[in-house]
Amino acid sequence: MIRTELARHLASRLTRAAALSLGVVSLLLACTTSGNTVKEDKLCNPGNYVFCRCRDRQEGAKLCKEDGHSFGPCEPCESYDNPEGPLEPGDPEEPIPTPDAGPDAEPEPNATCGDGVVQRGEDCDDANTNETDGCDSKCKLAGTTPSATNACPGLDVHVWGGAHKPTLASTTFGSGNRSVTPNCTTTAFPTSGAAAADRVFRVSAHKTGTLNVTTSDVNYSMFLYASDACAAGANTYLTCVNENGGNGPESMSLSVEAGKTYHVFVDGYGIDANKEGNFRITFQIP
Repeated sequence: MIRTELARHLASRLTRAAALSLGVVSLLLACTTSGNTVKEDKLCNPGNYVFCRCRDRQEGAKLCKEDGHSFGPCEPCESYDNPEGPLEPGDPEEPIPTPDAGPDAEPEPNATCGDGVVQRGEDCDDANTNETDGCDSKCKLAGTTPSATNACPGLDVHVWGGAHKPTLASTTFGSGNRSVTPNCTTTAFPTSGAAAADRVFRVSAHKTGTLNVTTSDVNYSMFLYASDACAAGANTYLTCVNENGGNGPESMSLSVEAGKTYHVFVDGYGIDANKEGNFRITFQIP
């Protein structure tokens, strides 16, 4: 009888011990598993800057990287010979506020053709709807014989650069006559264009670079030149070209500065007054 009770007692204790061991193991597993869901503490907020100092004690700021545990260099002072150093008592430890970029820039107004103000993309703007006076209702060059091309200072042409290419089809017939001073001697066929009629364009550059003046649909011996003046006896050329030597187009390039004005002359070659004809001219600053 005694042996039976003792056996029962021992069995009961072994059962409780096994249950206790199982509970401890379950608790450890639960803690281990739940630990994976606890957010990892970060040293800093990614994308924020914090105060720092370099070894020479210059002040700077370093960027908290995406991992929240590492930083970029202490700018602008950190270098190989001047690494980041410890902070001093009283130095700020809070993130540095991102500086305000200030008010948003005012958007550039859309070009309004016809208001008399030449805006980006417009060849011209003479505030009228006359389609033949050199500037049409869409603010593009227009008209075969605009009166402004007959004499100085010439027809206003605004060149903005890039893909903007003001173009006009015209003729030198019926226009006035100016001549380059001194004669153009830097081209294949030197000339002054003294007797032939010409057309004048006052070109305003809105970009610094190279102004390319090209012609096409030409049926006479053409001569091109550019000057920073447009007056009798004052048309000293900046550049000139008469490379063809016969009927056909010519092309001319010159350096220009934004905000400056240049005069481009479409003339005829030589002293022959009959060197006149039709042409199409295009202006571009790539």
